[in-house]
Amino acid sequence: MTDLTDDIANSAQNNIEHTLPRWGSEYRDQKATTILQAIRRHGMSDLSKTRWLDLGCGSGGISKTIASEVATITGIDPEPWPDWPDYAKAHSNLHFISESVEDLSVSGESVDVVVCNQVYEHVANPRTLIDQIYRVLKSGGFCYFAGPNLLFPIEPHVFWPFIHWLPRNFAVRLMRTFGATEVVDANSTTYWTLRKWLKKFEIKDIVPDMISDPSYYHRQGLLWKALSIFPSYALRQFSWLSPGFVFILKKPSRQN
Repeated sequence: MTDLTDDIANSAQNNIEHTLPRWGSEYRDQKATTILQAIRRHGMSDLSKTRWLDLGCGSGGISKTIASEVATITGIDPEPWPDWPDYAKAHSNLHFISESVEDLSVSGESVDVVVCNQVYEHVANPRTLIDQIYRVLKSGGFCYFAGPNLLFPIEPHVFWPFIHWLPRNFAVRLMRTFGATEVVDANSTTYWTLRKWLKKFEIKDIVPDMISDPSYYHRQGLLWKALSIFPSYALRQFSWLSPGFVFILKKPSRQN
């Protein structure tokens, strides 16, 4: 259980209201609060002087909310969104750049915190994205890294069961045959593969903590309350089956 679960519940309405891109800007305040709380608990408690980068920022709603808590934040997305100018005008420490997240213009070792929320599955080369995160982070810096799990049976973007387990060309033809207007195009991976890609970082899987203490992360609802009764050690054993992953990554501190 992660904020990906909330995306599954809310995405249908979002898709109706937004068409560029198809994921919308609803519920971004809640997601931003979850991200801030995660960094405070597992990264650094004082965020007031930190510089942030929000990769694949989309509408900019997450960046806008985080801006109130940090020194500066830059949202980056390949496609500019219409709300960006208004958000930037309202927050002098908030900036947006339209460019590929796999080829960042941001200087190396210049950022304290990177947000990479539901992005890795949408890029052509996720390992290049990860290399960029590592490059721009300062020594000892942190990344909130979240994304879907290939092993979860429901594809979280088109909501078809098992469709993402099929060969891509066959899956697309099957969906078209049954009249789907949107077809699977995300490329998720497994828990073990993702951890292998992230091996240069110190990795903390915080899904068990989110389930055990949902109120801290502003996660609400009966399902969250029900899951919170499970002991943390049991949750850690089954992280690989979660609908999505949430890792706090730390770039190792440079040794003196």
